[in-house]
Amino acid sequence: MSSTLLGLLRAGGSLCRSAGSLLLPARAISTGTSCQIRMHAIPEMKKVDRWTKKRSMFGVFDNIGILGDFKAHPKDLIVGPCWLKGFRGNELQRAIRKKKMVGDRMMTQDKLNLEKTIRFLYKRYNRYGKHR
Repeated sequence: MSSTLLGLLRAGGSLCRSAGSLLLPARAISTGTSCQIRMHAIPEMKKVDRWTKKRSMFGVFDNIGILGDFKAHPKDLIVGPCWLKGFRGNELQRAIRKKKMVGDRMMTQDKLNLEKTIRFLYKRYNRYGKHR
């Protein structure tokens, strides 16, 4: 009986060793220990336009506090709808804010569409996503 048990243990040990040897190449690829990709040339530098509108306007309102005696905040200079000025948040929060601020002045169909959007987004945000 002990000899059969010993034979089973040896067979199991050899099976584990063979499975381990099969997993080694896969592990080397997934962890990147042996890199098979060789680079033949240094990649060329990307040409970046340093004077795009976004980059050229970066920091343009930073001197308002210094030159304007700290009376105006940069968010006061933003041109746009009142419910979006200085607002940070997701789409649901934006729609709720719009309904609260201008909902009584909206046309009937626009207000109905906004309420449908709020209902849809409320369900979606409560069912799926990282904000749950």
